[in-house]
Amino acid sequence: MSSEKYNPKFVEAMKKLTKMSEEERLSEENKELFEQAMNYAPLDIQPQLVAIRKKYDDLH
Repeated sequence: MSSEKYNPKFVEAMKKLTKMSEEERLSEENKELFEQAMNYAPLDIQPQLVAIRKKYDDLH
């Protein structure tokens, strides 16, 4: 993943999120980090994040 074409805030959030298990990623504590990733995500990645977001909403 070339970070040049991505917003630094997105890259930072994704680095942290990819190190986590799915359970951690969907936890309440990481909601802000996930929001940061969503807000700065390039359009081609947004559908994947929306799918994860739906999982999160179903859990909570």
